Amino acid sequence: AMLAQLGTRLGFEVQDNLAVLVITYLAQTLPVGLYMLANYFRTIPTEIEQAGLIDGCSRLGVIWQITLPLAIPALVSVAIYTFMIAWNEFLYAFIFLNSHDLFTIPIKISAIYGDPTPRPHVVMAASTIMTLPVVILFLALERFLEQGLVSGGVKG
Repeated sequence: AMLAQLGTRLGFEVQDNLAVLVITYLAQTLPVGLYMLANYFRTIPTEIEQAGLIDGCSRLGVIWQITLPLAIPALVSVAIYTFMIAWNEFLYAFIFLNSHDLFTIPIKISAIYGDPTPRPHVVMAASTIMTLPVVILFLALERFLEQGLVSGGVKG
């Protein structure tokens, strides 16, 4: 109710607004993703970055040419994780969306399950189909999870 009043005062509708839902998902997943990435970036040895600076790279060049390629597995992991959280999210979509045309898949599955004539086989089939985008995303990005490993990058 408070968010709806705030939206009304700012001149936009909160209910049935997919942009508000996307912003809510970003607010939910961004802190966790940044926390995971910050912890990963702390594990990259500073010697590798210093070697890049000695070799003539600028600080921005070190970030683009050394640090980010090493962080590809972490970036892909965080991307898959945050997509999975947003894809499976139920509560915010249930609160913000009233139009049946805008319902997300978890809400539609809940509606099927709540029908007067329960159809558990349809719910299971829909749940299985719902997992396909996450599985396809993982399979498409799996090769990046193996790249950029730091092992052997620093002697000692």
